[in-house]
Amino acid sequence: MTRRSESYATAQDMATKYRLSNHTVRRKVQTGEWPCDRIGRLYRFSPAQQDEIAQIIAGTKRGGYDKDRIAAALRKLSA
Repeated sequence: MTRRSESYATAQDMATKYRLSNHTVRRKVQTGEWPCDRIGRLYRFSPAQQDEIAQIIAGTKRGGYDKDRIAAALRKLSA
């Protein structure tokens, strides 16, 4: 029997865990604030992604994309 934290979580599971609405969880995924795996129209969160989201919520890790790193990579490509 596997523990709950070792399995993939749904958007509903994440909403319940962090007391958010499903809409808020989906928005955080769509804007890139939270990492997830997408299967068709469904969002699934691996145990590693759940740990990363917990760090983002706790404030020990910054969520989303590093815009400076992406901008630097794009400048490098265009040069």
